[in-house]
Amino acid sequence: MRNNQIFVLLLVVLLPMSGCMDNAVGEVEGTEDTESNTTVANNTTIVNNYYNLTTNHPPIFHVAGAGYDNEDFGRVSTYDPSSGDELSRMYHTTFQFWFSVSDTDSNITSVGLDLDLDQVIDHYFTTNESWNNFTYHESPGIAQSNGSLANYGHGEWADYPRYCFARFNLMALDDDGGAQIIPYTLRMDDALPHDVNSCQSDYTGVEEN
Repeated sequence: MRNNQIFVLLLVVLLPMSGCMDNAVGEVEGTEDTESNTTVANNTTIVNNYYNLTTNHPPIFHVAGAGYDNEDFGRVSTYDPSSGDELSRMYHTTFQFWFSVSDTDSNITSVGLDLDLDQVIDHYFTTNESWNNFTYHESPGIAQSNGSLANYGHGEWADYPRYCFARFNLMALDDDGGAQIIPYTLRMDDALPHDVNSCQSDYTGVEEN
């Protein structure tokens, strides 16, 4: 009985050393080749290539010019959608743009202006050409009632009501969730009539001459 136990013990020790169990281990384990960054399993080299295909590049603006029409100003009214009552009446400014928009990996779906700075397009531009071509566009009348127009706060021109700033975002969206936002702050000199009190003056209820 003692001899049988010794024989079994020797058999257990010698079998792994003889290589008889190589196949059983090789089927479930592999070794990492650190130099080539490949995996070797059962003498077969597996090369793993990983590509990041999820990154979307947003549209790109090419702006040739941005300005305003210093001869087109007037008072713009806003109304309560329920009652129809006039809520505000303020001077406005029309802005002019000359630009193109390109997108390398998606299709451009929307281009326009965010007038209240909430990163949502309020006024959409359209074109009969490709957005890759330079085209001319105009904004609607932008009035202070949406927060876009403001007088100089201080400094040399603080007491000049006709010297103002306007701010808005030029935006483009694509069909893969990409968004390009260009913030604008434009200075306007003499963009309002000479008798105006302020860029922020509200003329609601005032009788027009």
